[in-house]
Amino acid sequence: MKLTKKLFFTAFIIAIPLIIISYNFFDKPVARYFYIHRETFHHFGELLSLTGESQWYIGAGLLGFLFFKYIKDTELYKNRFLFLFYANIFSGLVSILLKWIFSRVRPVGLHHSPEEYGFLLFQNYDKGFFAQLKYHYITMFHHHTTYASFPSGHTVTIATTFTVMYLLFPRYLYLWIILGITFASGRILADDHFISDIIAGTVVGILATLFIYDKMRNRLKK
Repeated sequence: MKLTKKLFFTAFIIAIPLIIISYNFFDKPVARYFYIHRETFHHFGELLSLTGESQWYIGAGLLGFLFFKYIKDTELYKNRFLFLFYANIFSGLVSILLKWIFSRVRPVGLHHSPEEYGFLLFQNYDKGFFAQLKYHYITMFHHHTTYASFPSGHTVTIATTFTVMYLLFPRYLYLWIILGITFASGRILADDHFISDIIAGTVVGILATLFIYDKMRNRLKK
């Protein structure tokens, strides 16, 4: 699979309407449902969310690379682990940048105040451009965790890792899809993200991984 301009824009053409629809019709009621039933779903959601911690895959990629470079010299596996490492580093940086740009409040903000919903990027136009930038920066600096919902970083990591697995082992496509959806759903069950955050995280993870794959394609072939 190659990251072409057509694929890049097709992903956005599909994802943006889904995000808009979810934002307007599904995000609030779904978040409220899992908040009301927090005792039932939260713990299981947190367990699933552990699979989206990027340090596992960054660490595995680095250790695997070092093992196959210095202990058991195998060029193919050295580059495969390096691919896992680079893909998670790059997608994580893109995720952090987008979180700071959009600055969307997490579901917890919605539960505390029904009006606390949306993106800082699209609010407070009456402040003026520079005043808005200052407000945006100060809010993110002091409350970066609360306003870091979009895209879901855990979902970016999950989508990145399973896209890596698909590119290396394409015959197990359906397994990677099932596992990816299952693990990403933990962010909704734990009431840490909205559905549209999951959609955005999936797109970011896939596209970021394909970008790195294009750079390493020749090194990853048998």
